[in-house]
Amino acid sequence: MRNRITAALVATIALAGTVVLGTTQASAAPAQAPQQATPANVADAPPGWVLRDKYWTHGGCVEAGQDGVQRHHWDEFQCANGNLQWVLWTNR
Repeated sequence: MRNRITAALVATIALAGTVVLGTTQASAAPAQAPQQATPANVADAPPGWVLRDKYWTHGGCVEAGQDGVQRHHWDEFQCANGNLQWVLWTNR
């Protein structure tokens, strides 16, 4: 008799634990509207500078920046190290 009561008690506790865990797993956070993606490098540039492009190598970024200076597209440039690529910033 004692084994039956213990077995029934263990089964009840296991069932209650499963129900509690099942309801907490099933309740998810409400869906949120997607946020606008903003480049992380925007804050890295001096005020008024323009993000021109991104390059895989520093040399490619510098070459593009110098080409723009030679063609009088801008007066100054800088190549900033971004998250994955080099970012070309120009003064106009």
